[in-house]
Amino acid sequence: MAVPRRASRTDSNGMSLSVGQNVRRERQRAGISVRELARRLGVSASFLSQFELGQSQAAVSTLFAIASELNLSLDDLLGHSVEPGKGASGGRAKNSRPPVPEYLAFQTGVRWRRLADTGDDHIDFLLTEYEPGADSAPGDQPQRHKGNDYGYVLEGTLTVVIKGRRRRVKAGNAIAMRGDEPHRLLNETDELVRAIWFVTA
Repeated sequence: MAVPRRASRTDSNGMSLSVGQNVRRERQRAGISVRELARRLGVSASFLSQFELGQSQAAVSTLFAIASELNLSLDDLLGHSVEPGKGASGGRAKNSRPPVPEYLAFQTGVRWRRLADTGDDHIDFLLTEYEPGADSAPGDQPQRHKGNDYGYVLEGTLTVVIKGRRRRVKAGNAIAMRGDEPHRLLNETDELVRAIWFVTA
């Protein structure tokens, strides 16, 4: 896990604070302490506490891990498509969470923009951007999650590392991979990379 940078309450249009509030709410709903969830994620309790307060940003891999540990889809975690009665306690109102921007920025130079509500809790439809040097996960902690990933590169060249094997995916090309296989997404060029992803859970 990369060392989190300090973030103000207004960083990324309030994303850190809002998503952190959702994580805290769902963690408490599941009856899991900060220390226990941090242990499962392989991060410090201090970092997780700061993230819940909107004072730190997480890597993409950490966000996926949080969603997996709390048995949530990314839409649930980000506060989208919440249906009444869904969740461990049941009876959760559709407007019971604070609004979360469609835009999500990470400390590692990766940005997500939700393109549409698919109407399916198990599918996320995202436009992603990778700044030069951006990396979805630390080299020694590749991301893993439920479901599968399907990506199409719109612009630039994205390096995809699956189980230690590297593949460069150029604009106009697509890739599919299993979410449970260790993987990383990197921009090793000096130009912005943009891609569309369908992530299933």
